[in-house]
Amino acid sequence: MGWARRPARDTPQMAQRTFRDERGRTWVGSISSGTLQGGEEHAEVIFVCRDQPGELKRVARLDLAPAAADDAWRAMDEAELREIFGRSEPA
Repeated sequence: MGWARRPARDTPQMAQRTFRDERGRTWVGSISSGTLQGGEEHAEVIFVCRDQPGELKRVARLDLAPAAADDAWRAMDEAELREIFGRSEPA
């Protein structure tokens, strides 16, 4: 079994979404390929706090293939965004 590079069209484009949490902090979420075992099969969202640089980054797994994650991420409404953020963990 050989190693094969994923086609460029299947690589997430890092579309960013911005929202405020319940504490009033501004977060920016970006899609990425998964980093844990099986990462080629799912995408992750990485959240960075814009106005509190010392705040830990957060990560949440999306049960979507990286190729489909970009479109789904851009189509999500704010409630879905907050749900994903709510289940994120410190990175």
